[in-house]
Amino acid sequence: MANFLLRSDFGLGKLILILAIIALPACSRRAISVEQVDRMVRDQVPIGSDKQKVKDFIDNLRVDSLKIGRDDVFHKADRFSLGTLDQEKTDALGDRIAEFIGAVIYNSKSDGILTFDNIVILFYIDKEGRMLSYTLKEWGSD
Repeated sequence: MANFLLRSDFGLGKLILILAIIALPACSRRAISVEQVDRMVRDQVPIGSDKQKVKDFIDNLRVDSLKIGRDDVFHKADRFSLGTLDQEKTDALGDRIAEFIGAVIYNSKSDGILTFDNIVILFYIDKEGRMLSYTLKEWGSD
């Protein structure tokens, strides 16, 4: 059978391609899940935390060796600046959101070749400087 697979009409390239396709799912890795990040947020910066505690959480966020993108400042919130990451939540909170800040955990899940997923975190702050709520979403290349 080995001779059949290596025959020139079947081709070594086709054999390598088949083996790569079979091995591809094994290359998929998840560094951290949305559920794990949610647990970190709930434990370290519960709803009602002051905005400095939220900023400290973002500044100190580490996940293995993954790259973390961080907002350096709080942004003034309005309908356009909040975007559509969690439209339902921002609509429900409405004008109570005065500021927001966020972070991105890059490559939280990867198949190593074709797709990479990131976890986006947005914290919503009220006029008194307290966290109203937050959004966690996995944002992928799919």
